[in-house]
Amino acid sequence: MLDRDIAALLGEPAPMPALTPEIIPMMRAGMAAAGQALTGPELANIRDLDADGVPVRLYLPEGEGPLPLLVFLHGGGWMFGDLETHDAMHRHLAARTGCAVLGVGYRLAPEHCFPAGLDDAATAFAWARREAQALGCDPDRIALGGESAGGNFTAAITLKLREVGEPQPLFQLLVHPATDLAFQMPSFDEVEAPGLSRDYLDSGVAMYAGKADVADPLISPLRADRHDALAPAIVLTAAEDPLRDDGEYYAAALARAGVETLVSRLPGLPHGFMFLPVELPAVSRAFDLIARLLRRYFAAA
Repeated sequence: MLDRDIAALLGEPAPMPALTPEIIPMMRAGMAAAGQALTGPELANIRDLDADGVPVRLYLPEGEGPLPLLVFLHGGGWMFGDLETHDAMHRHLAARTGCAVLGVGYRLAPEHCFPAGLDDAATAFAWARREAQALGCDPDRIALGGESAGGNFTAAITLKLREVGEPQPLFQLLVHPATDLAFQMPSFDEVEAPGLSRDYLDSGVAMYAGKADVADPLISPLRADRHDALAPAIVLTAAEDPLRDDGEYYAAALARAGVETLVSRLPGLPHGFMFLPVELPAVSRAFDLIARLLRRYFAAA
């Protein structure tokens, strides 16, 4: 059951129409307005930077350096969101965790289909590793994470790194990630969320994937031939999310392959809960949980 406070805020959900290029600008404007309504804490230092051509924003909380760094990839269905819409989310992550956070302004579909956004995210992560010391961060404590589409990118990047023989991030944080873009998991029939209907998701995936095959493991990481030798994973799913099984099946695949994996289903929360006001107690508790896990994994390094 959806958390009572969240249900009251969201009201009666309306079914989402199939996505078309014509309504994308309107939906982006709606997300921009929603993002502006969210507030985040003040931090010691926030800087807009260029990561080899990819816009990024570094959030530095108070604390003795060098700080651990989380490169975090926002969600938005591969088509929505930017450094401004998700500014409050990044501020809360940095403030509650005490680590540096690097937000990434990757290119969006349908103007830029796969693999443009993924390539941007991978470029930003490689840049962060190379420039960590100059940024006041610890080059030995760099993690990669994301929510929804950003979780999809995170999983795909770990696969890319393994295939080219590059080191894995210290760990990966996957918050309700999309891992199989066929969207045929049982949770789609068990959880009713009109904002994430199969028609809406299928049309969005078609715009993101373009001419690529959705079975490509860099689009659907669950479909990779193997999941061994990847970074330790924190996988958080939302109980009231049709994509819930995407995260839990992926966590199971990682665990079967011998990857250290922590998985937790968060009760009462919908998909996209990190984009809701932290004044809601259930959302605040979720951010606190994420912060505790991040601190624990960084401290263990």
